[in-house]
Amino acid sequence: MPLNFNVAQPRIVIDGYNLIHAMPELARLVADDLERARDGLVSKLAVYRSGRGVRVTVVFDGQSMVAQQGRPPGGIEVVFSRAPQNADAKIKTMLALEKSPRSWTVVTSDNSIVRYARDYGAKTIPSAEFAAKLGNTIPNLGPNRPAPQDTPMTAAEISEWEEYFRKGRPDKGG
Repeated sequence: MPLNFNVAQPRIVIDGYNLIHAMPELARLVADDLERARDGLVSKLAVYRSGRGVRVTVVFDGQSMVAQQGRPPGGIEVVFSRAPQNADAKIKTMLALEKSPRSWTVVTSDNSIVRYARDYGAKTIPSAEFAAKLGNTIPNLGPNRPAPQDTPMTAAEISEWEEYFRKGRPDKGG
């Protein structure tokens, strides 16, 4: 049987703050520590992505942030919109530019994004439904608590983390 190299890798694109607000343990952090809420979501997504052949991108509003787009440890691509564009518009632009939007699943409860994604043939999942899939992948987001060690990190993941901490937080300007 010949291999089909034209099949696009499945991709999950997430409306970041929309999903955070669908997760009570993260939503309660937003007012006091938005960065911690974002980091908690990215950590949960990294656990979810582990062992799945899927690309995961989370899009956050970033008008007032000095943010660098990139792929932090865990293979989660984090994208911040830039003023005047918000995350909703960024997701729509990404869809419009994508060659294989049918391989996408967009996670949001925003009806305008849902309609737009479906117009491009992408699947959609409401944020609350996806939040339930994530479950309690990171059971405690409290300070000074170690992350659960379900599986050991690979040498490549360790290198990614070392580089991440050596450079400093991208959204903190170095």
